[in-house]
Amino acid sequence: MKVSFSLWLYGHLILPREQTRYATRRLLRSIVLIAVVMVPLVLALIFMDGMMSGITDKYILLQDGHIQIYVSPEEELLLNDFNDARIASADQVVTGYGIIYSRETTAEVKIKGVETTYFNEMRREQLEFTGEPLSQEGSLTTVMISEVLSKTLGVGIGDRVAFMIVPENTSRTGIRPVLAVVSALYASGYHELDSSLIFMNRKDAVKYFPQRQNSYTELLVKGSAVDQLAAIIETLQVKFAQDFDYATWDEFNTTVYQNFITSRQVILMVFLLILLVAGVYVASIAQELVQDSMQAIALFKTVGALHTQLIASYFATVMTVTLLGLLCGMVIGVLIGSQLGVLLHWLGSSKIAGLQYYLLDFPIIIKWKDLLLIGLSMLGISSVTVLCTLHRIRVISPLEVLQQD
Repeated sequence: MKVSFSLWLYGHLILPREQTRYATRRLLRSIVLIAVVMVPLVLALIFMDGMMSGITDKYILLQDGHIQIYVSPEEELLLNDFNDARIASADQVVTGYGIIYSRETTAEVKIKGVETTYFNEMRREQLEFTGEPLSQEGSLTTVMISEVLSKTLGVGIGDRVAFMIVPENTSRTGIRPVLAVVSALYASGYHELDSSLIFMNRKDAVKYFPQRQNSYTELLVKGSAVDQLAAIIETLQVKFAQDFDYATWDEFNTTVYQNFITSRQVILMVFLLILLVAGVYVASIAQELVQDSMQAIALFKTVGALHTQLIASYFATVMTVTLLGLLCGMVIGVLIGSQLGVLLHWLGSSKIAGLQYYLLDFPIIIKWKDLLLIGLSMLGISSVTVLCTLHRIRVISPLEVLQQD
């Protein structure tokens, strides 16, 4: 009897009769407003995850790799012959820092000496080239700079630029001026990276940077093995029967990695605050529903209905409305978010000055666990606020049935 009454009342509240069109419009309005709150939250989450993942990929694929292994030049050759299905590529790299200057201006840069095979399929997906990367013509050192640096320095393909290279071991080689020719331009889409990274042919780079100090092997792992970096390193150590110095991408990009974690935590906290406000709105739905049903609740109490039955029916009604609005908002948000790449591509090609510092060329990533977390948080917060509001039912007196409308 208790359950049947609660179900009857729930059906009456969630599907009002035709003569109570206001109640129907109220429920539909509540569903729409909850959906409107959820759509921007879902879009913001998709945008945040996609941008952070895109920036991380840029740093890993172009600047540092997943793993850097510091071994002797002889052992580097052995790494190239090491076969592991989890490793996508192993490249010998020489890095250093210097100042590049032209007739127009100067810029501090990181110089990365690589072979032409360095630009494999994974890396080429992150870049757009103008010209042939690191093609050697004549005796001059060849470099590939970004389009950002090209505009800053006022140079193009075929032009000459000068470097002031300061090796770490200045007592041996000292400060060295270097003349180079620009063989190609690249664009990664991320201004922060493009403004400070240039590529040099490795055989030229070893002339200017001590190989034993500035050389390492850069490993890229396949996407399915990104979470297995420790296991890959352990396998390599067993293979070579020795421990060696190494670093993973989150260690040599500590600042960037920590900034991502902090930013993500702050954004999720903002999301929770928004959900708290949404929970208050859901509580107002319950408040309005109870307020409009004062006499009906008093009548139900008069004929023997229990507080728990009434609270359960009204709670189920409000949470059904909340769930419908939540699902509609998340579905609409995911549908719009899946097409976000088209808008970002248009913004990226619009050449709007303020957008050049942001990465707009990134894959759209929908993390269902995060969406589930937001949905459950919304339902949890709403459940608490609605239950607190519905306690008012306990103080409604059966005498309210005598109150005139």
